[in-house]
Amino acid sequence: MIIKLLSQNIINQIAAGEVIERPASVVKELIENAIDAGAREIVVKVIDAGKSFISVSDDGDGMDKESLELCVLSHATSKLSEENLFDIHTFGFRGEALPSIASVSRLLITSAMDSSSEAWSVSLEGVSNFGLSPASRHRGTTVEVRDLFFATPARLKFLKSNTAELDSCCGVFHRFVLAFPNITFRFFDGNREKFFHKENSPTRIGEVLGSHFEKNTFEVKAEKDGLKLHGFICVPTFNKATANCQYFFVNNRFVRDKNFVYAIRSAYAGLIPPRRYAAAILFLNMPHSEVDVNAHPAKVEVRFRESEKIRFFLLSELKKALLSFGSMRSTTETVDTFTSGKNSHHFSESILQNRDPCDPFSDERLPIPNQNYFPKASDTMEGKISLGNAIYQMGNTYIIAENDDNLIIVDQHAAAERITLEKLKNNLSLDSQTLLLPEVCPLTESQMERLEKNRDLLLKLGVYYEKLTDTLISVNALPAIFGDCNTQSFMNDVIDELITFGNAPSLDEKIHRILAAISCHGSLRAGKKLTIQEMNSLLRQMENTINIAQCCHGRPSYVTLSLQNLNIFFERY
Repeated sequence: MIIKLLSQNIINQIAAGEVIERPASVVKELIENAIDAGAREIVVKVIDAGKSFISVSDDGDGMDKESLELCVLSHATSKLSEENLFDIHTFGFRGEALPSIASVSRLLITSAMDSSSEAWSVSLEGVSNFGLSPASRHRGTTVEVRDLFFATPARLKFLKSNTAELDSCCGVFHRFVLAFPNITFRFFDGNREKFFHKENSPTRIGEVLGSHFEKNTFEVKAEKDGLKLHGFICVPTFNKATANCQYFFVNNRFVRDKNFVYAIRSAYAGLIPPRRYAAAILFLNMPHSEVDVNAHPAKVEVRFRESEKIRFFLLSELKKALLSFGSMRSTTETVDTFTSGKNSHHFSESILQNRDPCDPFSDERLPIPNQNYFPKASDTMEGKISLGNAIYQMGNTYIIAENDDNLIIVDQHAAAERITLEKLKNNLSLDSQTLLLPEVCPLTESQMERLEKNRDLLLKLGVYYEKLTDTLISVNALPAIFGDCNTQSFMNDVIDELITFGNAPSLDEKIHRILAAISCHGSLRAGKKLTIQEMNSLLRQMENTINIAQCCHGRPSYVTLSLQNLNIFFERY
């Protein structure tokens, strides 16, 4: 086997493969350079979804002739000294982005240090045909990238449709818009200005994420031991089918990090349905020396010096916030449902025509009017709700209540489930009630395996059983809260929870899932006739129960129809 040195061109193309995956990667790297240059306004332009042309222009610190010649060389950078590799305060620092881009495209950079100094341009084609010439422009830098991957045509085959690539460019662009409110950002698709976000706009987050997000989230702020957390998280009933609605930033750098994912998932455990995701935008600021941003070529993954500390901080603060606001309901779901009929066709048509395909929340059918502000803790009742007085029970399932200008509909079983669950969580040692006759329950081998792994936990929660064979158990006692219940049905539900969430990352989450099954069987059922007094009693208990907006499986427990909702439905705009 013969070892040989690779050419610099191949080295650069390999580096480009790590850093430049698609047009959006170019947009990301160039915006980062502009921010590091102190730009106050950044203009992005793409043609053919960035495949044919990408331009990023800024008004930051430009480069002189000598720096312009060096900037396209590998590992040439102004952002890193010999001593601070693990104390990075800038976005780019490796000196790889520009030479990597140049190795797979036709690159032109024009820059001037200030209005009084001369401007220069440098052009490259696949790291060849290097040319330097005088130019004309004001202070700042413009980088133009043409014919991306012309030097590596095989890479073009792996790009997606123009729609998908443009959406990816927009997504990258908006992450910076969210992270840097003090910078003006503009985005052009061809000659059409697609986005314009003025600096320090009080409505910027709503502009990017839409009124759906704005109307259904509340602010989170916390500070402890050098860690600062701020951002917005959703009310539990506003949840999504994918995790694309979650944005995490560390020192204003967008990251994909398991500590954030764990904290969000654990904080919302039992508050949203399975396989649904909470919407959130979270910013974590911390000492730069405590986080390693050099863990990934594209710098989207980071390593924390103390991961457990970060994880606990995030989880504890998110749980505190949810305890205060867990009774808040989604403000869009009622209108979505109530205005989806034919009477509201022209109302929905006008909204849908204005939806943006790059809006991550545009799968919501209808927003309600945007009030252009985010609710703060001081603007709410901190989780306190008033459900009024019961006036009717519909179908022995739904309680109809009236409160001021609101009509409130309560799913009596869902509400009772949450009430029971929160009581159980406050007292994990449940009393058992021995069955008059032990009941034999058949199980599958996989069900038996999962049950046996959690035997000690089930005993603590009041479930006693004996294993007879690999597929049979004899249930001897159940939680006393039940009274009479179907033992086989209860055991199947508990085991289903253990199988689905048995690999939950925390014991608390696993306990919650078992308690959820217990609560379901030990609560007021749908189909039970209630008196007005009993209905009002349930309403008062709801008002004093945390997280009452959803049952223990994450489904809604009540909905409010306001006068505004009714006016929209009856077209009284």
